[in-house]
Amino acid sequence: MTTVKTSASKEGETKSDEPDNTSQHPQLSESTKKPLRFVIVGVANTLIDFGLMNIFKLIGLNIYLANTLSTGTAMIFSFFLNKKWTFRNAGQDYLRQVILFFVFTMIGIWVIQNGFIWLIQTFIPRFGLPDILFDNAAKLAASVPSLIWNYVTYNTVVFRDGDKQK
Repeated sequence: MTTVKTSASKEGETKSDEPDNTSQHPQLSESTKKPLRFVIVGVANTLIDFGLMNIFKLIGLNIYLANTLSTGTAMIFSFFLNKKWTFRNAGQDYLRQVILFFVFTMIGIWVIQNGFIWLIQTFIPRFGLPDILFDNAAKLAASVPSLIWNYVTYNTVVFRDGDKQK
Protein backbone atom coordinates (compact mmCIF):
# COMPACT_ATOMS: atom_id res chain seq x y z
CA MET A 1 0.00 0.00 0.00
CA THR A 2 1.41 3.37 -0.95
CA THR A 3 0.46 6.72 0.46
CA VAL A 4 -0.68 9.16 -2.16
CA LYS A 5 -1.37 12.78 -1.41
CA THR A 6 -3.76 14.54 -3.72
CA SER A 7 -5.17 18.01 -3.62
CA ALA A 8 -8.48 16.55 -2.45
CA SER A 9 -6.97 14.46 0.32
CA LYS A 10 -6.44 15.81 3.79
CA GLU A 11 -3.21 15.73 5.72
CA GLY A 12 -2.49 12.21 6.98
CA GLU A 13 -5.02 10.39 4.74
CA THR A 14 -3.75 7.39 2.89
CA LYS A 15 -4.86 6.15 -0.47
CA SER A 16 -3.96 2.90 -2.06
CA ASP A 17 -3.33 2.30 -5.71
CA GLU A 18 -5.07 -1.06 -5.16
CA PRO A 19 -8.83 -1.14 -5.76
CA ASP A 20 -10.99 -0.89 -2.66
CA ASN A 21 -13.07 -4.08 -2.66
CA THR A 22 -14.43 -3.64 0.85
CA SER A 23 -17.49 -1.75 -0.34
CA GLN A 24 -18.11 -3.85 -3.42
CA HIS A 25 -19.68 -7.30 -3.51
CA PRO A 26 -18.43 -9.63 -6.18
CA GLN A 27 -21.00 -10.11 -8.91
CA LEU A 28 -22.14 -13.67 -9.47
CA SER A 29 -22.60 -14.92 -12.98
CA GLU A 30 -26.06 -15.93 -14.18
CA SER A 31 -24.85 -19.53 -14.38
CA THR A 32 -24.24 -19.31 -10.61
CA LYS A 33 -27.31 -17.23 -9.71
CA LYS A 34 -29.82 -19.52 -11.39
CA PRO A 35 -28.91 -22.65 -9.38
CA LEU A 36 -28.83 -20.54 -6.20
CA ARG A 37 -32.33 -19.22 -6.92
CA PHE A 38 -33.43 -22.81 -7.62
CA VAL A 39 -32.07 -23.89 -4.21
CA ILE A 40 -33.86 -21.01 -2.44
CA VAL A 41 -37.16 -21.87 -4.13
CA GLY A 42 -36.47 -25.51 -3.36
CA VAL A 43 -35.98 -24.82 0.35
CA ALA A 44 -39.27 -22.87 0.53
CA ASN A 45 -40.98 -25.57 -1.49
CA THR A 46 -39.54 -28.27 0.77
CA LEU A 47 -40.81 -26.52 3.89
CA ILE A 48 -44.31 -26.42 2.40
CA ASP A 49 -44.02 -30.04 1.25
CA PHE A 50 -42.70 -31.45 4.55
CA GLY A 51 -45.09 -29.35 6.62
CA LEU A 52 -48.11 -30.57 4.70
CA MET A 53 -46.90 -34.18 4.58
CA ASN A 54 -46.56 -34.23 8.36
CA ILE A 55 -49.98 -32.68 8.85
CA PHE A 56 -51.48 -35.30 6.52
CA LYS A 57 -49.63 -38.08 8.39
CA LEU A 58 -50.90 -36.73 11.73
CA ILE A 59 -54.50 -36.91 10.50
CA GLY A 60 -53.99 -40.55 9.56
CA LEU A 61 -53.02 -40.68 5.88
CA ASN A 62 -50.40 -43.20 4.80
CA ILE A 63 -46.98 -41.92 3.68
CA TYR A 64 -47.67 -42.35 -0.05
CA LEU A 65 -50.97 -40.46 -0.09
CA ALA A 66 -49.60 -37.82 2.31
CA ASN A 67 -46.52 -37.39 0.07
CA THR A 68 -48.60 -37.20 -3.10
CA LEU A 69 -50.90 -34.50 -1.66
CA SER A 70 -48.10 -32.45 -0.13
CA THR A 71 -45.94 -32.57 -3.24
CA GLY A 72 -48.89 -31.70 -5.46
CA THR A 73 -49.58 -28.56 -3.44
CA ALA A 74 -45.92 -27.61 -3.33
CA MET A 75 -45.69 -28.19 -7.09
CA ILE A 76 -48.15 -25.38 -7.79
CA PHE A 77 -46.13 -22.99 -5.62
CA SER A 78 -42.92 -24.14 -7.30
CA PHE A 79 -44.19 -23.55 -10.85
CA PHE A 80 -44.89 -19.87 -10.33
CA LEU A 81 -41.70 -19.10 -8.41
CA ASN A 82 -39.48 -21.05 -10.80
CA LYS A 83 -41.05 -19.51 -13.90
CA LYS A 84 -40.86 -15.91 -12.75
CA TRP A 85 -37.84 -15.83 -10.45
CA THR A 86 -35.52 -18.83 -10.81
CA PHE A 87 -35.49 -19.12 -14.59
CA ARG A 88 -36.80 -15.57 -15.26
CA ASN A 89 -38.94 -16.91 -18.01
CA ALA A 90 -41.23 -14.66 -20.04
CA GLY A 91 -42.35 -17.30 -22.52
CA GLN A 92 -45.83 -16.80 -23.87
CA ASP A 93 -46.48 -20.50 -24.44
CA TYR A 94 -47.92 -20.79 -20.96
CA LEU A 95 -49.93 -23.98 -21.58
CA ARG A 96 -46.86 -25.78 -22.93
CA GLN A 97 -44.85 -24.75 -19.87
CA VAL A 98 -47.56 -25.77 -17.40
CA ILE A 99 -47.98 -29.18 -19.02
CA LEU A 100 -44.24 -29.86 -19.26
CA PHE A 101 -43.61 -28.57 -15.74
CA PHE A 102 -46.27 -30.79 -14.21
CA VAL A 103 -45.29 -33.85 -16.26
CA PHE A 104 -41.58 -33.55 -15.37
CA THR A 105 -42.33 -32.65 -11.76
CA MET A 106 -44.76 -35.54 -11.36
CA ILE A 107 -42.11 -37.91 -12.67
CA GLY A 108 -39.60 -36.37 -10.26
CA ILE A 109 -41.71 -36.42 -7.12
CA TRP A 110 -44.37 -39.05 -7.70
CA VAL A 111 -42.23 -41.64 -9.49
CA ILE A 112 -38.59 -40.97 -8.57
CA GLN A 113 -39.20 -39.67 -5.03
CA ASN A 114 -41.88 -42.22 -4.10
CA GLY A 115 -39.68 -44.94 -5.63
CA PHE A 116 -36.74 -43.91 -3.48
CA ILE A 117 -38.97 -43.67 -0.39
CA TRP A 118 -40.14 -47.22 -1.08
CA LEU A 119 -36.55 -48.45 -1.56
CA ILE A 120 -35.43 -46.80 1.68
CA GLN A 121 -38.39 -48.08 3.68
CA THR A 122 -37.99 -51.56 2.24
CA PHE A 123 -34.24 -52.03 2.45
CA ILE A 124 -32.89 -49.66 5.13
CA PRO A 125 -33.22 -50.69 8.78
CA ARG A 126 -35.19 -48.28 10.96
CA PHE A 127 -32.85 -48.56 13.96
CA GLY A 128 -35.83 -48.09 16.27
CA LEU A 129 -36.75 -44.67 14.86
CA PRO A 130 -40.41 -43.65 15.16
CA ASP A 131 -42.30 -43.88 11.86
CA ILE A 132 -42.68 -40.11 11.48
CA LEU A 133 -38.92 -39.54 11.88
CA PHE A 134 -38.03 -42.39 9.53
CA ASP A 135 -40.60 -41.17 6.96
CA ASN A 136 -39.10 -37.66 7.04
CA ALA A 137 -35.55 -39.02 6.69
CA ALA A 138 -36.64 -41.21 3.77
CA LYS A 139 -38.36 -38.29 2.07
CA LEU A 140 -35.34 -36.02 2.58
CA ALA A 141 -32.98 -38.60 1.07
CA ALA A 142 -35.41 -39.26 -1.80
CA SER A 143 -35.57 -35.53 -2.53
CA VAL A 144 -31.99 -35.45 -3.83
CA PRO A 145 -32.48 -37.46 -7.05
CA SER A 146 -35.80 -35.72 -7.77
CA LEU A 147 -34.18 -32.30 -7.23
CA ILE A 148 -31.48 -33.10 -9.80
CA TRP A 149 -34.09 -34.40 -12.25
CA ASN A 150 -36.24 -31.29 -11.80
CA TYR A 151 -33.42 -28.77 -12.26
CA VAL A 152 -32.13 -30.43 -15.42
CA THR A 153 -35.55 -30.79 -17.04
CA TYR A 154 -36.75 -27.29 -16.06
CA ASN A 155 -33.57 -25.68 -17.32
CA THR A 156 -33.30 -27.60 -20.59
CA VAL A 157 -36.92 -28.21 -21.56
CA VAL A 158 -39.58 -26.34 -19.59
CA PHE A 159 -38.02 -22.88 -19.20
CA ARG A 160 -35.41 -23.08 -21.95
CA ASP A 161 -33.29 -20.05 -22.86
CA GLY A 162 -35.36 -18.97 -25.86
CA ASP A 163 -38.10 -17.66 -23.57
CA LYS A 164 -35.98 -15.58 -21.16
CA GLN A 165 -36.90 -12.14 -19.87
CA LYS A 166 -34.63 -9.34 -21.00
